[in-house]
Formats: sequence, C-alpha cells, structure tokens
Amino acid sequence: MGIEPDSSALKGTVAFTGRLASMKRGEAFEHVRRHGGTPRRGVTKGTSLLVIGELGWPLLGDGRPSNTLARAKTFGVAVASERRFLEWIGQAAADEQARTYTAAQLAALSGLPPAVIEQLSEFGLLDPREGRYRFRDLAAARQLAELFAAGVGLSVVTRSLQDIRKWLPDAGLSNLTLFPAARDKLLVEQFTGRADQKGQFVLPVGEPRENPDALFEQAQAAEGARDADAAERLYRRVMKLDPGDPVAAFNLGNLMRAAERKTEAEAVYRTAVKADPRFAEAWYNLADLLDDQGRTPEAIACLERALAAEPGHSDAIFNLALLLQRTERLSDALAYWRRYLALDETSEWAVRARRSLKYCEMRLAHSS
Repeated sequence: MGIEPDSSALKGTVAFTGRLASMKRGEAFEHVRRHGGTPRRGVTKGTSLLVIGELGWPLLGDGRPSNTLARAKTFGVAVASERRFLEWIGQAAADEQARTYTAAQLAALSGLPPAVIEQLSEFGLLDPREGRYRFRDLAAARQLAELFAAGVGLSVVTRSLQDIRKWLPDAGLSNLTLFPAARDKLLVEQFTGRADQKGQFVLPVGEPRENPDALFEQAQAAEGARDADAAERLYRRVMKLDPGDPVAAFNLGNLMRAAERKTEAEAVYRTAVKADPRFAEAWYNLADLLDDQGRTPEAIACLERALAAEPGHSDAIFNLALLLQRTERLSDALAYWRRYLALDETSEWAVRARRSLKYCEMRLAHSS
C-alpha cells in the first residue's frame, strides 16, 4: 500500500466516490471546504485524496474497481475510507483498538491475496492504521475468503451490505455473518440488532438507484470501453443533475477534443472553469486547445489562470514560457523558464527549457 494519508490531505483537492453513509455529498464538500480543501467528484492528476463512501462501493458490474478508483491508483492519489474521513472532520472518535497484524500476516491467515486485502482496506471493509489490522479485521477477511471460495463476488457482498445499511446503519462484516444463498444473493445473520423470527433474511442484490455519482462512474466506464456516445450522454446527464461539479464537463471536454470536436470541447471546458475557476487542469487543457487553433493570446490568459490556481503546475509554466517566447515577450518568457527549471532540473523537458532560457538571454543581451 502507498503512504497512509492523514487529516492534512483535506487541505488539497478531495474527490469522493461511492455513496456516503453518514451525510449527503454536499455536506461532505462543505467539510472539505472548511478544512481548506477543494472538493470534487472525479479524480484528475491534481487530486490529492479520494474518499470512498460506505454505501455503494466503487465497483463495476463485474466486481472490478471503478474507473475512479483505477484512476486514483494510476495517478498515485491517496485513498481513505469514509470512517477515516469522519475521524478527520471530528464526527467519529478515533478507533484505538489494538492492531497487531500486518497486511502480509492478514493475507496469510485469511488466504486472501495481498491485493484483495488492500482493496478491502480502501473500501473500509477492513480498517488498518499505520499498516496494522485488528483481530476483527482478520475475522472479516476470513469470512470474505469463505464467500469468495463459494463463488460469491465482492460486488455481491458490497451491494448486500449496502442494502442492510438502509435499515441497520452500523452493519459491517464484524457484526454480521454472511452465508451464500446463490451467486447473486446472501443469507445474513446479525450478531446484534434487528432480525426476523429465525434470525435470518434473504437480501436480493439489485442495481443501485441512479444518482450523479453512479452516472459518473458509468460514464467513465463507457469512456474506458471506447463507447464515446454513451460516455457523452452520461457526462451530460451528470452536468445537468449537478452543474456545480466541474469534473464531468472536464472529462467530456477531453472526450470531445480527442474526437476533434474542438468547438464543443471549448464550450464544456469553459463550463468546467465556470463551475470551478480554480480548476487548474481545465484551464491548462483549454489553453492547449486554443493554442492548437492559433489563438495564442487567449491560451496565454488561460495558462495564467491555471497558475493563479496552482502556482506549481509545471506543465502550465513550461507551456506559458513557450508561448511567451513565441510571441517575442522574451523577458517574461525568461522568468518562466527559470521558474520551470526550479521545479525540474533533470527531465528531457528541462534540457529544452535550458536551451530556451539561453536563447532568451542571448536575444535580450543582443538587443540591449
């Protein structure tokens, strides 16, 4: 597993996936803002933390992790459970139970692969702290291993728990016993709390109700499957349902730009930055699109907006230096080349930046 995040992660760009059990998504966004962060639905390169809700885990229909979770892994984004998020915002007491098992020990004792242990931890089904697990996590892992061996998929387990929590919010693998009734349904016996006369009931696993988060995941899945028409339709639906969240528009802009639909791409990029004027990646992509069309002054203005939002955005610094040099604003270009090299001294782009810096210095010295 990567570096374990702490509450300081709330000061960055925080994305959410899955449905939160404890509050509406808008409330969670407000908590992030109060902690100095920027809340978002989807994951981009600038995301610092992904919080996974406990109702409706981010799984595709076949049980694979959702595209949001997959992107988080690709971009190296830290992942936290809803329980951890609640602790950070002061709405849950820190769990002080003894933790003695490492992830390797938990995998060995439960029979689950380490990658599955990591995934279960991300979903909050297991709850490690500083890489250590409790005995109740071992019991939960063993129960899951038995269900998997019986042919029950993780998506069935998570959807079943989602249904249970509609009437028993504190239900979890530590206070329930799950039995496979079929590949797509479970028998559930709870240790404490409500039950029927026999102490058991059957939970059919149905599709989750439509909501913006689910639609966003479906749009990303369609995009990954190269079904551009479905992805566009779903992204537009998300934009209509939640016009204040910019990431659906940003993703749609990327999709349209790839299809050479430049006018439409510009429109939805502008929708994204209108929803969130501090969305540096959207300003950057919009600038790139405008520059491709020869609209250099507008592209420069967009890159300046990107850097106002995220001063350390190295790609925006590089491109801005390049455009300033191209338009003969050599003094300004020189300053941005130096700024870029302060961030990157070794890459192939740094080699080009040094050449450009020397060029600007020579031109300015010759003209003085």
